[in-house]
Amino acid sequence: MTDELRERTIRATTEDPMEHDSGVITHPKFRIWLRPDGIVQVVLTSRATMVLEDVIAALEAMAQLTGGRRSPLLMDLHDVSPQDRSVRMEFARRGDLVSAVALIVDTPLSRVMGNLFINVSRPPMPTRLFDNEASALAWLLEFVGRQ
Repeated sequence: MTDELRERTIRATTEDPMEHDSGVITHPKFRIWLRPDGIVQVVLTSRATMVLEDVIAALEAMAQLTGGRRSPLLMDLHDVSPQDRSVRMEFARRGDLVSAVALIVDTPLSRVMGNLFINVSRPPMPTRLFDNEASALAWLLEFVGRQ
């Protein structure tokens, strides 16, 4: 973990992610937290284009939040720029941390990006696209606690 990420890390809790002492790890390109239901949620910064180092920081943050246990991951792809192949492949290969991935999409571009991730990267964990957070969470709850 980088020193910058470590400095930005707040102790993990299950409080409202918008509160100051909530356990949200912030990074210039994303916010990540462990929800009370055991699902890790990531919201990318608007129009963020992640590079490999950003993905590694996100995965390190996830490992910190979950104690290294496999957990479902909810990714909000609203208003996100296209991502590089190395970024998609790093997320796809981390079956040791991620038990399932739900990608929330709301635009034709985010749907194309999500389908590209699924069809080209072929992640080893169950991965689906959703139009809204409620249906994504309902699906991800099936994977909470699975090792």
